[in-house]
Amino acid sequence: MDRKKRTVISLEHQSQLDFDEAEHSPPFTFPEYQRSLIGSRVAAGALDFGIVGLIYLVFVVVTYTQMPAGAVFFEKRVLGIYGAGYLLLVAIYFFLFMLSGGQTIGMRFRQLVVVTRDDQMLDPRGSCIRGFGYFISIMPLMLGFVWALIDPEHLTWADKVSGTFVRKL
Repeated sequence: MDRKKRTVISLEHQSQLDFDEAEHSPPFTFPEYQRSLIGSRVAAGALDFGIVGLIYLVFVVVTYTQMPAGAVFFEKRVLGIYGAGYLLLVAIYFFLFMLSGGQTIGMRFRQLVVVTRDDQMLDPRGSCIRGFGYFISIMPLMLGFVWALIDPEHLTWADKVSGTFVRKL
């Protein structure tokens, strides 16, 4: 006679439910609050990407004017290199602004700031981790930012990796 394995649920590791944790958590850590910021975060991100785009456009124009005669600008390989360069510049932009003050220009314009769970400004280590989070959010075609739309907590990969939250000032 074959015996089926059954799942045993044990409460030994958690002797009581921890409903009190929600009472002591700051309001900006709740999914409802983060969901309410999605529009502001998208607007701030669009502004930041626009700023980087304008700066990068200057670079593209200068390099285009310096290309040798007969070079093909609209070749897939050249456009791919320019696209990768733009994404790298965006990652550097976010990283440096997180390191310098926890706010990008777009976030400042939309009155948003990145803080820890304890509502403290980022320290240099936290800024570096968040900068790395931006890098891994940007490289797979911005999927880390889109993730906030489908995530139950409405956090981006950068938020999750660094354990930080965005809140209104």
